[in-house]
Amino acid sequence: MGQHADFKEEFSLPRSIVAWFAVCWSLFLVAALVVGAMLIALYKETTSQRTERAAANLARACDAVLREMRVPAPAGTGDAAAADYLSSVRRALEPFAGVEGGVWNASSGPLAYAFPSYEGSGQKTDLPQAEEPTIRQVVETAILAHRPVEWKRDARSQILLMQACPLGAGGTEIAAWTMTRVITVGGRPFLLATTGLAFLLIVLLGSAALLARVLWRWSQRLRTVETALASGAEDLPVLQLTGQRDLDRIVAAINGAGAKALQARHRTESLQQRVAEGERLAALGRVAAGVAHEIRNPIAAMRLKAENALASEADRSRSTDALQVVVEQVGRMDHLLQNLLRSVQRTEIRRQPVMDIRAFLTAHASLFREQAGRRPITVDVADNSAPAEFDAAAVGGALDNLILNAIQNSQDGAPIVLRSEIERSILRLSVSDTGYGVPESIREHLFEPFATGRPDGTGLGLAMVREVADAHGGRASVEHRTDGTTFTLEIPIGSHP
Repeated sequence: MGQHADFKEEFSLPRSIVAWFAVCWSLFLVAALVVGAMLIALYKETTSQRTERAAANLARACDAVLREMRVPAPAGTGDAAAADYLSSVRRALEPFAGVEGGVWNASSGPLAYAFPSYEGSGQKTDLPQAEEPTIRQVVETAILAHRPVEWKRDARSQILLMQACPLGAGGTEIAAWTMTRVITVGGRPFLLATTGLAFLLIVLLGSAALLARVLWRWSQRLRTVETALASGAEDLPVLQLTGQRDLDRIVAAINGAGAKALQARHRTESLQQRVAEGERLAALGRVAAGVAHEIRNPIAAMRLKAENALASEADRSRSTDALQVVVEQVGRMDHLLQNLLRSVQRTEIRRQPVMDIRAFLTAHASLFREQAGRRPITVDVADNSAPAEFDAAAVGGALDNLILNAIQNSQDGAPIVLRSEIERSILRLSVSDTGYGVPESIREHLFEPFATGRPDGTGLGLAMVREVADAHGGRASVEHRTDGTTFTLEIPIGSHP
């Protein structure tokens, strides 16, 4: 198993279309090289076969010249003998195309020469001067050896073949010779081979250019798709078709997936809204139960005080005290109902510029200096504080609730600190105290209605703080420190929700 895994890792398949194209073109290149090598080998084999056929034809031509010559040879070397030899050579070589030859005397030189199949104008009667030394050498060799002698010379464009046949045995100095040429450059096999190689080269270069163009167009279109997908939008963008059928199938699949994802997100948002409405209704149920409980106590107190006032009409002081209690309890119920409405209704935000945030915090802190008594309420504003836009009334009400909550949960003389800072277009308003902290039992539901740790608390102030933060597109948070608690109200000021 380990060796198999190593083999797969070493010889892994390409993982991109560019690599696949490169592999396919490399295989095509190898195939083209093999076919080219086969064409060259075939051309060489054809040339070799043509040379062998030419050599055999040359030997038959030399024998034919011998048969035509008179035996015994004419005496002397006069004109009659030369004419006789020339006539014999012509008759013998007529059936052999491309073969030239003659009769040679080792002592006196050429006796006759003929090239019956010469394609030029007229008959060729002049012995080839360039090959004359070679003819002499081959003929003399054959006469001395008393046997036919073959000779071959390879040149750039042709192969020269020559054969000499002695006229007879025993002291004869006369021999017949034949010569032919095998064309290697410019002939039909050469043209076929070069045409095939040129065609392979054109196909190879054309395929490389076409492949480069295809890969370039694919890269451009893939880069366009990649740029569109990397736009950072929340939803998948609708991609334009590229004109490439295979790539457009992928684009169509991405567009389809994007449409389905958008529908799924809309369904999710709808479900979230329903869940939020359900949670709000559940909260309203808890609010209704809490309101009934909270209102029962002041009503009972007012009833008791009113009954006492009616029972003792003569005692004016007792009646006045009873009415004062009734007024206080009515005020308490009015405050309760106001907080209740704020916690269950969506707050409408009216943003307005607040030029001096420090003055804004100081104004709201001063509202509680008398109620705070000896508690020092300080205001701390960061150096990078800048003008911001938010609903001053709504944020001020939320800030009042946080300050009152800090006063109610702190000992006499404990400092309460208001801070402000702006970071990345987020305004943070915080209220810190060194009080008793938040009980563990209500920390998870601290910003829900009626979540309170005090016997006389309603638990609606922090719910209203969260509502104000949500309405601004921000959030409310709490930090439970070892020496107290910090509530923070975060409000986006760079863009409006």
